Amino acid sequence: MKQLFLPLGLILAVISGLFLPAGGNFLAENSGLKILVFIIFLVSGYQTGQKGLSLDRKLFSLFLTAAIISLFLAPFLGLLVSKLFNFPLHLATGLIIISTVPPTISSGVVITEVSKGNAVLALFLTISLNLLGIITMPFMLDLCLKAAGPIDIDQNALFVKMLFFVLLPFVLGKLGRNLSEKTSVSPYWSYVNSSCVALVVYSSMASSRDAFSGLVLMDYALILAGVSLVHLLLLAINAQVGKTLQLSAADNQALVFVTSQKTLAIALAVLANVQFNTGSAIIVCLMFHFSQLFMDSFLASYQLRKADS
Repeated sequence: MKQLFLPLGLILAVISGLFLPAGGNFLAENSGLKILVFIIFLVSGYQTGQKGLSLDRKLFSLFLTAAIISLFLAPFLGLLVSKLFNFPLHLATGLIIISTVPPTISSGVVITEVSKGNAVLALFLTISLNLLGIITMPFMLDLCLKAAGPIDIDQNALFVKMLFFVLLPFVLGKLGRNLSEKTSVSPYWSYVNSSCVALVVYSSMASSRDAFSGLVLMDYALILAGVSLVHLLLLAINAQVGKTLQLSAADNQALVFVTSQKTLAIALAVLANVQFNTGSAIIVCLMFHFSQLFMDSFLASYQLRKADS
């Protein structure tokens, strides 16, 4: 149920945004998107526990490698694929944004656990890459979006907004968890996070509903091919790097699943805080999210069956 809650919620959010847009438009017009993003990272910080890792040179090297792939190489892969598929500017914008953001907040860890990978390492990579991504993302977005077309973003303004809507709530949530001295939290907090993500998608879809009228079936097929290719490239690169570093099977799965995924929540936060018309960019972000969940869930199940045999 936990794994299905977010995908089903996103499907419902997309349908509701297209056919019942009034509530979504109300949220968009009254700072609802920013409030929901703040809550998402507040809860994420509160859910983050104190699981230990051995902080040695090997872990630092692994983190540095993951950061280079996820935060620096991935944006250029998004740009390259958008050029390869000749995406119009609004679709290229979506692919570059989702390729530039850090890893998913929860699904990378969950899928790592399902495949019997190192969930503690997956959590460490998720948190550290998300915190570092706040610094790298404005610069990489500006660089890649300028290469895609006549788009200019205010790096400093975006950085300040990411500090306020991502880092600050995460730190407050983590501080609240530490002060409460709880060793574990209720699993229902995950449903709060997933519900907020679904509401952000609902509001974004409602306010971007007109963008769907400009897309035909071939456009959706092209988007699916593009987002799938970026994710497959990241999976292949991370798997090869894991072999080169001679990681254990469990550590390799943590690297592959976390570093190959991209967080929808921050992508939506970026879309909500940029000044130019993003058009159908949200469609690209949503299709990237669904495709990575499908592919990685299938791969995790395969790894689990392989391990059991």
